[in-house]
Amino acid sequence: MAIVRLYGDLERYGRKFNLNVINAAEAIRALTLQIPGLRQHMQSDYYRVRIAGNDINENALQAGMLSVLKETDVIHIIPRALGAKNAMGILQFVAGAAMVVVGIYTQNYGLVGAGVGLMLGGVATMLTKMPKTKTAEEGATNNNTAFSNLDNTIAQGQPVPLCYGRMMIGSKVLSQGLSTE
Repeated sequence: MAIVRLYGDLERYGRKFNLNVINAAEAIRALTLQIPGLRQHMQSDYYRVRIAGNDINENALQAGMLSVLKETDVIHIIPRALGAKNAMGILQFVAGAAMVVVGIYTQNYGLVGAGVGLMLGGVATMLTKMPKTKTAEEGATNNNTAFSNLDNTIAQGQPVPLCYGRMMIGSKVLSQGLSTE
């Protein structure tokens, strides 16, 4: 009998499972066969696995997953923190560091401040994922009835047209409100 605990975005499938399995590989296989969508979800991300308080790294993955579990062992599956997929964060950090060095050398402290800000922005970019925005078709299917649904609204992240002269097109509402006085 082993306990499997899921964390982060995997919690939607359940938090704690008591399974009668021999090893961690069998436990994960049992969960992915019984819970619809769990296998695809786990294949699309990276996870950290702890078995009985020990981290299983890539070098010892096979030995750790196939080792025989004791009855009191707990398997923790935790999402790994991932940053952006491109190198813009690294580029921002390096450019910011260069600005700091040049600013200190030329005694231009405004340049130092801008460089520090650019470095912090680069670190933030490396630590966060880009949010997934809906396409125009997905945004159109989102029926929002909060304000009587009479306005033509668009999904977040969609382009806003900039028109000059006489317009013969529909509108795109950017913001609306409700006042009760």
